[in-house]
Amino acid sequence: MSHGTEHHLEEAEHAKHAVHDPFDRRVAMTMAIVAALLACVTMLSHQAHNRTLRLQIDAAGMVAKSNIKHTQATDTWGEYQAKNIRNFESQSNLQLVSLLPREASTDGARTQVQNSWSEKVAQYKKELPDLQKKAEDLVREAQEAEEAAENKLKESEETHHQGNRFDQGELAVELALVLCSVAILVKGRGFWYAGLAVGLVGAGLIVWGLMMK
Repeated sequence: MSHGTEHHLEEAEHAKHAVHDPFDRRVAMTMAIVAALLACVTMLSHQAHNRTLRLQIDAAGMVAKSNIKHTQATDTWGEYQAKNIRNFESQSNLQLVSLLPREASTDGARTQVQNSWSEKVAQYKKELPDLQKKAEDLVREAQEAEEAAENKLKESEETHHQGNRFDQGELAVELALVLCSVAILVKGRGFWYAGLAVGLVGAGLIVWGLMMK
């Protein structure tokens, strides 16, 4: 609670116990009610601004996570493309070997080369789908993190507006307390009525803020 708010609450408490005139008692009762309202709206304002900050921090974390996932997805797609190219080369080499004329003197080496290329093709056939799925999953996770960050930012903006409304209500309620204090000092009903009017405006702003949830 701010020093100014504490000061107004102390003034209201002193006024409540120090008056004997009927008019002063009515104003003091008004000040007590307004002071209670001020304590509530101060708490609501602090909660709203703290929540706004937490949401912005969460959004920044989601953005960082999205960037990491995008980088990982890019690296995985790069690995996929490189292995896909090597797979194509292995298949081409295997076909090329099969087209070469057969000779008894090179059959052993030919078979060995064919087996080597066949093993590589089989290996890539197994690895490529897994890499593709991994890359697609990373892209999806990055997009989900982006959407979560956008939702957090949208919610933080709404909470920020709500906090602003509470701040406006708090200012109006503080002004109402000041006007009521002046009313007691100068015995002026006009200041009391003005304090009541401004207090009602403050209460309306507080209700408006609560309805923004």
